[in-house]
This record gives sequence, structure tokens and C-alpha cells, in this order.
Amino acid sequence: MNTSRRGSSRDPSALSADELRTQIQHTRDELGETVEALAAKADVKSRAKETAAGMKDQVGLKATRAKEQVAATAAAVGDTIREKTPHPRHEHHAAHAAHAEHGSNTKLLAGAGAGFAVAVVLLMLVKHRRHR
Repeated sequence: MNTSRRGSSRDPSALSADELRTQIQHTRDELGETVEALAAKADVKSRAKETAAGMKDQVGLKATRAKEQVAATAAAVGDTIREKTPHPRHEHHAAHAAHAEHGSNTKLLAGAGAGFAVAVVLLMLVKHRRHR
């Protein structure tokens, strides 16, 4: 602690009142900075909120990606089903029945895809909580 102009090798009892005040103020400033740094590290609530916000963003991104992948897969499966399902062209009733069946297949695939996406998101959340 070199607070005097002449150096700190002098005997503290020989310091003038002004030099002592300067030294005390310097020590207070250092302690204040140390206390602020420790308070920031000890603010668990704020740190937890920051971590939770980051996790929320990550889960949101992963859920969006999973949803997009499920939608793409469902569309591809739907296309495959449409290609392999014969469409009767001569009978109106048969065409209508095939179209209704195709609609229910698409709805079934979309529902299964959405369920899969929800399961993936839940699995990621459970896995993350276990690693804490």
C-alpha cells in the first residue's frame, strides 16, 4: 500500500493526518470493490434467472427444430402414401372413400408427429434436470 508520496517504508506512527486519511480512503475503496465483486458472485437468484433464460431459449430452439423435422418427415411419409395408394378413377364413391381415408391418414401422421415432438422435448427437459 503505497499511499504517501515518499513511500510506505516509513513508520505508520510518523505519517501525517492527511496521509493517514488518504491511506484509509484507499483501503475503503479497495474493500468496497471487493464487497461488490463478492455480492455479484453471491447473487444466486440473478444467476439462476440468467441460466433459466438461456435454457428456455435452448429448449425453444430444439423444440422448433424437432417440430420442423417431424413436419418434414410427416410430409415425406404422406407423399409416399399418396404415391403408393391407387386412386380409382372410374367410381366416384370409391374415389371419395379413398380421399377420406387419405385425409384421415394425414391427420393420423400429423398427430403422431406432434406427439413425437412433444415426447422429444419432454425427454430433453427430463435429461437436463437430471444432470443438474
